[in-house]
Amino acid sequence: MCLVSLSKLLLLLTALKPSFQSTLPDKLVVAYQSWSECDDKVISAVQNGVNIVIWFAANLESSEDGSALMAGGPNRTCVEEKIGDLAQLGYGRDKVTHLISVGGWDASHPDTSNSAQEYFDAFEAFSDGLYDGLDWDLEGNDALTSQWNYFSKECLLLMGDLSQLLHDAGYIVSMAPPESYLDIQTTEFSKYVNLTYPSDDWNIDPPFSYHGHNTYALPLAMHPDAFDFINFQIYETKSHASYNTTILGTEQADYLVSYINMLLHTPLTVDFSTDEDFSSLGLQTIDIQDKIVVGFIAAGGIGGPITAANATKAYQQVEEMGEGNIRGWFYWCLADDGDGLLPGVLSSAF
Repeated sequence: MCLVSLSKLLLLLTALKPSFQSTLPDKLVVAYQSWSECDDKVISAVQNGVNIVIWFAANLESSEDGSALMAGGPNRTCVEEKIGDLAQLGYGRDKVTHLISVGGWDASHPDTSNSAQEYFDAFEAFSDGLYDGLDWDLEGNDALTSQWNYFSKECLLLMGDLSQLLHDAGYIVSMAPPESYLDIQTTEFSKYVNLTYPSDDWNIDPPFSYHGHNTYALPLAMHPDAFDFINFQIYETKSHASYNTTILGTEQADYLVSYINMLLHTPLTVDFSTDEDFSSLGLQTIDIQDKIVVGFIAAGGIGGPITAANATKAYQQVEEMGEGNIRGWFYWCLADDGDGLLPGVLSSAF
């Protein structure tokens, strides 16, 4: 009787095992490709320390017959060739993770007429084993009145639901919110991303009007276990990071130490109570401490608004405090790091 029960249990566990399973290293150095980029820069970047490559960027849309479709991104044959070249050099899928990003600035948001399950199927058809998972990089639009400066209820729910399906199937899922889209320094929530930072006096007219208020917190709050890591874009235009280091004159490493410690030790608390769609969530505290990846623009291999050298210095100072540290770094993008020096500097922190 016991043997029969054990056999049934093993069969059940086998049936529930994900059809695809990818894992991540303890410390991450993440590099984004530019729009549809695919060239040998990815080879040198990986050789210099990058262990996650995010290819850019696909869209979730409907085909002519209305069915879910994932489309866009770099040339598939080229991506296959570069992943094959890396494998021949000793950087196989066990050492380097490859994700496909969805979105980008000025890109349309997903067509929400299709379900998360339908888009899951579309992702698997699109990837066909090429990508280890998906990265969310949905952002706003240059036209202030664009519909894409608003994240609809359906869009945010789709982000969360699809991420959960991908996670449960063994895929890696990440998100790359601009600093204001996931802001440890405020509890405000808004689905709009054409807002301003009223507390930051940049003395500019008109003010920068493309900030959000914790927009990405919604899928995180509803599916906290679905996301493997979060790429915080502190290079967002007119960010807190830029304001503190350029307007207030705070030393870059000092600011980054304080920011990292905020992310590590200050609960990400977001108040959804004023939102007409998500007020029932009320005040939510979201655990992100093991998911934090801080990101920069490549700026010709120097890094910005905080240089890679100062980022490494800040990481080491946090490490000496002995109270935990971030998961790693990311940068946008390979095309702007001409000599491929950035990953070597960033990975030296570990």
